[in-house]
Amino acid sequence: MNRENARQIVQELLNDVIEQGFHHLLRHTQQSDDLNLIIKDATDEMNQQLMHLDDRSIVDDPAVLARHYKSIIAEAELKSLHLLSRLQKIQQLDNPRLKRV
Repeated sequence: MNRENARQIVQELLNDVIEQGFHHLLRHTQQSDDLNLIIKDATDEMNQQLMHLDDRSIVDDPAVLARHYKSIIAEAELKSLHLLSRLQKIQQLDNPRLKRV
């Protein structure tokens, strides 16, 4: 695991949330406040994680760096799942077929 791989994974995870949020926003503008908050949270999280990739306190040891990058990816995965869950709840309100029985 290297910095570039970690950066790409973090961006893919959180850009997916942003893209889905924008698509839903275009179709359901009545939910704009909630959707804009999800998009903002995903953008903020992505920026935070990308800045964390270059943490200067991390030792320049390949094994330590690999663990550092893996922890960043794990955190980004959890945050993206949380944000996607929030988005799915909004989508369920707007699409009766998505509501749970």
